Amino acid sequence: MPTVFVGVGSNLGDRESFFSFARARLEDHPGISRVACSPTYETDPVDAEGGKFLNAVWRFETDLVAHDVLELLREIENGAGRTRSGRHNARTLDLDLLVYGEEMIHEKGMTVPHPRMHERYFVLKPFCDLAPEWTHPVLKRTARELLTGLGRGK
Repeated sequence: MPTVFVGVGSNLGDRESFFSFARARLEDHPGISRVACSPTYETDPVDAEGGKFLNAVWRFETDLVAHDVLELLREIENGAGRTRSGRHNARTLDLDLLVYGEEMIHEKGMTVPHPRMHERYFVLKPFCDLAPEWTHPVLKRTARELLTGLGRGK
């Protein structure tokens, strides 16, 4: 079964509650197992409106194909009241598919690994808590090396 990494964020409403809701939905899904969560970090928004974000990265194994994982993530976001009225709006819940096994996917609506994950401290810091030696298939650098190359707080 592929190992999946998901970036989790919230900067609107009861952020902790939205995290709990999303985690419960993943753990209850029959196609998902072994959910592990990084610590949660509070960060300033990057390319988004609103207050500070809570950010984390979650890892799980799945027998779902990548498209079904993405669909499930969107359903969970919708269940948490996420609206998509603009790219930079505040979010009750943001679930980004970062990594799906060893696959590299470049399709309309889905790019895996996530195309900006290597630029984002708020993704790489919690990612390193779970998998510091994971190697980016395009950049050929570990998550730890990518994090070290960033300035703190980006």
